[in-house]
Amino acid sequence: MRLLILDIDGVMIDAERSFMEAVARALADLAPSLPWSEAHFRAFKRAGTFNDDFRLTAAALALHEAGQLDALRDSETWSFFYLEPRIAELYEVAREAVRRHYEHTRRQEQALITLPELEATGWALAICTGRPPDELDMAFGVLGFELPFVCDSEPRFRKPRPDGLLHLAERFGTRQILFVGDTRDDATALRAARELRPDLEWRFAAIGPDRERIAQPGDLQEESLRKLLPRLS
Repeated sequence: MRLLILDIDGVMIDAERSFMEAVARALADLAPSLPWSEAHFRAFKRAGTFNDDFRLTAAALALHEAGQLDALRDSETWSFFYLEPRIAELYEVAREAVRRHYEHTRRQEQALITLPELEATGWALAICTGRPPDELDMAFGVLGFELPFVCDSEPRFRKPRPDGLLHLAERFGTRQILFVGDTRDDATALRAARELRPDLEWRFAAIGPDRERIAQPGDLQEESLRKLLPRLS
């Protein structure tokens, strides 16, 4: 059996605008003087460890307080670890603000793939997403179908940790796994799973606008999931 594991946002659903706007509106509420832009949002995503948009928002607030928000755009990795305690303190207020606005911005989300297209590959199918359970239910509503999944239901399943991928590989009893993602955290989770279970065949497929940044030799690369699927049949 071959197992195709899929991230949701940016892979199965076009959700960048919905989350980007929810974060921007939350920051405007919490720190009106913070000079936020789409470039800041994407810089956080490229830096890694910000698959969670609540954490991203809390980190933006912490960097703003420290007067270092623009410094992130010059870094490919998160290098402000001294701010982690402050980020933890700000997390819940950031979470509440983003969720409040996401209730409205999520209406912009659109499905990027259909179930028949996925099933045509002949692979077993599963999801590994950073969405919490309630937001995963919203995603299934956008998609119009559900798949077996691991979501951000507890800290050990939070990417870039590999636990979700390892759990799905064991659940399906497969030796060949392809994980399709669009962020550095997705790629990091796959490589960590490979290190922990080298007896299994792991491969990463990087899609979307940052695919060249996050891919390594041996990874697949494609503009979208829809364009990737014919290569798997």
